[in-house]
Amino acid sequence: MAGIYIHIPFCASKCVYCGFYSIASIRQKSDFLHALIDEIQLRKSYLNTETIHTIYFGGGTPSLLSTSEIVTILNALHSTFPLDQVREITLEANPEQLTPEYCRALRALGIQRLSIGIQSFQDPVLQFMGRRHNANEAIAAVRNAAEAGSQTLSIAL
Repeated sequence: MAGIYIHIPFCASKCVYCGFYSIASIRQKSDFLHALIDEIQLRKSYLNTETIHTIYFGGGTPSLLSTSEIVTILNALHSTFPLDQVREITLEANPEQLTPEYCRALRALGIQRLSIGIQSFQDPVLQFMGRRHNANEAIAAVRNAAEAGSQTLSIAL
């Protein structure tokens, strides 16, 4: 059983506690996406006979991608790898991007699981951590994802 991990390194701001590679800018997003599509093609034979069961968009903040950018990546994956056995597609997201419209669009793309970087439901803690959302926005993001039909939600606390 195999999975594909796509690292999206862009963030709206850099969290002081984060140990993952990310940059607090989206200026190079277009160049990155072109390079990512090229890399997907270069890895065509990497999984050979493996059955791919999961696709995971991690980061950074993958929810900074537009739905059309996600479609471009998914199309590149579909044209390169046998994905007929994929059971779950996950996207990491921050609460501030999870509007009802975005959640519905993600679900329509086949993204069944959202991993939401809430970190805390306490506003003073969120402020101390430099997060861009508050507790009410975090609750609304979870509600928006659930109402859009996300089959599975995980929350980073």
